[in-house]
Amino acid sequence: MAIINRGMQECRITTFADLMQALRENPEWLEELRRMVLTQELFRHRVEERFESLEKQVQEVKERVDEIRKRLDKDVCFLKGMWVEAEVKKNVHPLFSEHLSNVKLVGKKRINKILSLAIEKGVISKEEREDVLRLDLIVEGTLISTKEPVLAAVEASYTIEPSDVQRAVRRAEILKKATDRKVLPAVVGYRISKDAKKLLTKEECLKVLASE
Repeated sequence: MAIINRGMQECRITTFADLMQALRENPEWLEELRRMVLTQELFRHRVEERFESLEKQVQEVKERVDEIRKRLDKDVCFLKGMWVEAEVKKNVHPLFSEHLSNVKLVGKKRINKILSLAIEKGVISKEEREDVLRLDLIVEGTLISTKEPVLAAVEASYTIEPSDVQRAVRRAEILKKATDRKVLPAVVGYRISKDAKKLLTKEECLKVLASE
């Protein structure tokens, strides 16, 4: 129950009907109540708008951060790849010593000449030549297990992924057609993903893991 003084009178309000009756008898109360309600509603609406604006800004910042992180990851992966390729070139003999003896790098100029002759003979296409020339390295040596002279089509990556294995296998097949020699796909890296490990069990591919 609420008791409201009205001049020298008291209004006893115990029910909603009492409140409505008091407001009808005192229009100025109704006007004051309306102003209070509208002010609170306007404040609530402005607070909601502000929160919505802040949520939108936070979402935009998150998206921007994700975009920057993806770009950085891509750049870092590219730089890591270049670094791994340079390290492999410097340490090609010890890295491949488990699989090959008499190891040496094959220059791109020599391979390009071989591929160009293969194109003239109709053995491979120009697109296949370009694909092979994108190999990180081509290594020549003698396979320790069989004493066979072989070429290795090498894909180098900091973390070996299935795509690295697939590229090495595809490009080794093209190189085999072009040279009419035994060519083995090879992947070199410091780490290897689980999916790449599974794929390697299905492919005749040399795996070389370097120490950091």
